[in-house]
Amino acid sequence: MKVTEACRAREVPTAGFDTPLLVPSFSSRGFPNLAVLYDFLSSEVPEASLISAYDLHHRSLPLESVNGSDTVFVDSGGYEAKLTYDPDEAYVDDRRGNVWSLGQYRSVLDGLEPFSQVVMVSFDHAGTLPLAEQVASARSLFAGYPRYASDFLAKPETTDAPFVNAASIAADIGTIAGSFCILGVTEKELGGSMLERCRNLLRIRGALREAGSETPIHVFGCLEPLSILSYFFCGADVFDGLSWLRFAFSYPEGRVSHGPTDTMTRGEWRYPDGELRAARWVRNLGVLRDLGGAMEDYCENRSVEGLTAWEGLGEVLALVSAAGLNLEEGGFDGW
Repeated sequence: MKVTEACRAREVPTAGFDTPLLVPSFSSRGFPNLAVLYDFLSSEVPEASLISAYDLHHRSLPLESVNGSDTVFVDSGGYEAKLTYDPDEAYVDDRRGNVWSLGQYRSVLDGLEPFSQVVMVSFDHAGTLPLAEQVASARSLFAGYPRYASDFLAKPETTDAPFVNAASIAADIGTIAGSFCILGVTEKELGGSMLERCRNLLRIRGALREAGSETPIHVFGCLEPLSILSYFFCGADVFDGLSWLRFAFSYPEGRVSHGPTDTMTRGEWRYPDGELRAARWVRNLGVLRDLGGAMEDYCENRSVEGLTAWEGLGEVLALVSAAGLNLEEGGFDGW
């Protein structure tokens, strides 16, 4: 597949916005004072944000947060309800989620009074199911909320399968594309390596193109700049995650580092930790805004100026080329 085919502005039906879109997430998992954090930062994410129905139900966030951005993604709460070990997270807590069910998710959705555009995510806390059953369950849920855009989160189909089956998704792509506004996958469940994840995204985007569909692909749990670029080149469109709250992004290097490392690198060790943390959050959002703007420019007019400023772009292009992406006519000659 050519990069000019994979990277395009795509409209999200019902919600009416175009991709690419970077979506800062908020979650009680790892952030016990979420309401205070959200109150401080919500004005910094006017375009889009992601919140959890679990947090709305358990009052970690007020219901009014559904209007915190022009577009608000309402996640189904599986991430908060189920403790999942991830060795790549900054830390692993021993918190156990509260009871969480589809009925509680529906109750939250029924109580929303949004004037923002809402994208609701399919319920992912019901255990493993074959893809066809996942699709049927999601269609049944979304049918009750036609005013909201639908984001179908495909999950692994068996308990012993840690990753989604890209071949299965590709085989059923006609039904998926015809049923949902967005097709979602989590970064960790896309594959066991960056290369495998890029290959699977290309396979899914290729299947969508063969079906005559430009359905956007949402990569959940991915908001690090160079990872975003890698998956963007392979056909993904929407990205969300909590990395902007956990780490420090550096531009133009593209590094993601822990707070103390960032503090020393910048020579800011005289300042209180709380002030530095707040400054990192705001600075990270600025990096994401600039990156999102560069991605939009590339989709709309094939301008590479904003993308080539990233020092890690060469490795990104090497990765996506190895995954099978054709960079010809993409404007990256000499890289």
